[in-house]
This record gives sequence, C-alpha cells and structure tokens, in this order.
Amino acid sequence: MNIKATWGFVGDAAKLGTESAKVKAGQVFEGVDDEYAHILIGKGLAEEVTEVIKPKETKPASGKETK
Repeated sequence: MNIKATWGFVGDAAKLGTESAKVKAGQVFEGVDDEYAHILIGKGLAEEVTEVIKPKETKPASGKETK
C-alpha cells in the first residue's frame, strides 16, 4: 500500500520499507505493510495515496451566483 505521512512520527522502519524509523510530514512510502498502513491511517498519521490523483472538479461561478 502507498501512503503519505500527514504528521512526523517515529515508526517501524521494517514495515515502512525504509532504513530510518524517523518519518517527516509529507514523505511518501511505497509498498508499506497493509496492516501497518491501516493502523497509521486510523491514527491520523498518514493517508492513502492512489496512483491517479484527480483534482477537485469545480464549475466557475456565473454572474447570477453569489459566493
């Protein structure tokens, strides 16, 4: 599973697939142990990263609409 760290924390390097256990916010990890990834996501420390990231679709405001 691919995840992105939301917060910095000290994790399990073997399960993250890295040499260092220190994790900085914004780091992306590929091939993380699924069970460990779900634990980190559940605690709010990470979020799942999918292969295709789509931007939010919005429509432009017309003259009749107010913000």
